[in-house]
Parts: sequence; structure tokens; C-alpha cells
Amino acid sequence: MLTPDQMIEKLKAARALVDEVCQGTDIPQIQSTVQQADMNLHWALWNLGDVEALRHDMPPE
Repeated sequence: MLTPDQMIEKLKAARALVDEVCQGTDIPQIQSTVQQADMNLHWALWNLGDVEALRHDMPPE
């Protein structure tokens, strides 16, 4: 079982990969899908207490 810190680390790594895909494509359907994935990862981090910003698509405060 992962600790909360391990989960946070892995979720942040997943967000970085999702962002790489989003930035690396010009296909709107792919961009939309990975942006939705990023939002879900953001909320998972939020629920673990790792709050960077209220919205997933805004830079950290």
C-alpha cells in the first residue's frame, strides 16, 4: 500500500506526463481528453491535501 506522500509523488508525475501529451498534440479530441485526465489527477491531489491552486488549469499560486 502506498503512503500519501508516495501517492502525491506518483500523481504529480502522471500530471507531468499528461501535460507532455497535451502540449505535444494538435488534435483537439486528445487535448480535451488529457485535460480531463489532468483535472481528475488535480482533484486526487487535492483530496490528499496537496493543494497548489483551486483550478487545475491555473499555475500554482
